[in-house]
Amino acid sequence: MGGLILGDLVLLTVALGLCGGPSNPFTVLYLVYVTLACVLLGPRRGWTATGISAGLYALLFFLAPASAHGSHAHMHGAASELRQHLWSMYFAFVAVAALVVTFVSSVMRTLQAREADLAETRARADRNERLANITVLAAGTAHEMGTPLATIAVTAKEMERAAALVSVDQEQWAGDARLIRAEVDRCRRLLDELRGHAGAVEGEAPTTVKLDDVVTAATAALPDGARKRIAVAPAAKTVNLFLPRTAFVQVMGNLVRNAIEASQTDAPILIEASAREGMVSVSVRDHGHGMDASTLARAREPFFTTKPPGAGLGLGLFLADRFAKDVGGAMQLSSTIGQGTEVRLELPA
Repeated sequence: MGGLILGDLVLLTVALGLCGGPSNPFTVLYLVYVTLACVLLGPRRGWTATGISAGLYALLFFLAPASAHGSHAHMHGAASELRQHLWSMYFAFVAVAALVVTFVSSVMRTLQAREADLAETRARADRNERLANITVLAAGTAHEMGTPLATIAVTAKEMERAAALVSVDQEQWAGDARLIRAEVDRCRRLLDELRGHAGAVEGEAPTTVKLDDVVTAATAALPDGARKRIAVAPAAKTVNLFLPRTAFVQVMGNLVRNAIEASQTDAPILIEASAREGMVSVSVRDHGHGMDASTLARAREPFFTTKPPGAGLGLGLFLADRFAKDVGGAMQLSSTIGQGTEVRLELPA
């Protein structure tokens, strides 16, 4: 495209040089090619086309025959005034070309920014819709499962009582009933966790929580080997925060599990905390392979994950970021290839 525009500029210059030179009114066509170059090839090429057009336009003063600059002027003074007028037109062209490139470049930047904003808005709406679907599914599942689980729990209790009234192996009946009740309680905990993963922990009032207790609760379901890798800094064990406890436990559980999965075997997971100006900074640091710049830029997006298919939904960091914002804080991410990743939550004390 740039070659075509350059060829047209050369042909236009030749045609103008044979038909009056700078006095030909069609010298205004140079502006057309300047505008085309700016729109089609970008501002840098637009400025290049402006410089080439200005050079070719100036060349017309030397290519055109002398008669073109004043063959009808019978006085030397009149010929000089005509030539001065033509040079004035030339400088006016340069100024107008520069204004055209500046204006068109500004408009193009505005349009590109608008297109980028629209694309981001559409992508965000799509992500929010998918997240909303998961939230509705989680809430609906928890609601629908609540009734049968309650029925099972009541039935198990009745079985346990009935076992004491009949002449059967009471210990076996009672053991089976207790097992059913234990599994029901486990299902209820999983449903509560599902609501939390979907961001549907509703109606929970903030309360004063101890960070060490939160970490203990968040890691209770991890294998013993994984729990031994978690190191809580001494200063962090005494830190208190004013937050919804259940939601915070789920967020910390997600961050710790991510850190464990990202780290090498037996590599420690360090949890630190520091307080300043009414805020507490809680960080979870792993010693994994880290993230590159492009991955780090997208890490907060919902459903973005570098894990194998089926290993995760890509919601952990997104929900942690949203939780921090909901309680009046913020989340910061930093990562270095080969050294690991640190997730830092700025939360109210």
